[in-house]
Amino acid sequence: MLHRFPKSSTFDRRLQDTDLAYLFSSEKALASLAENYVGLPF
Repeated sequence: MLHRFPKSSTFDRRLQDTDLAYLFSSEKALASLAENYVGLPF
């Protein structure tokens, strides 16, 4: 989600931008990403 690839199409880049915009506009999405990134709390 955070990496750009040279061969990505315009559609792929816009989809990635949309995913990032949603992530940073939703506290629950951010929490979910953080939990999945570092592991779920015990």
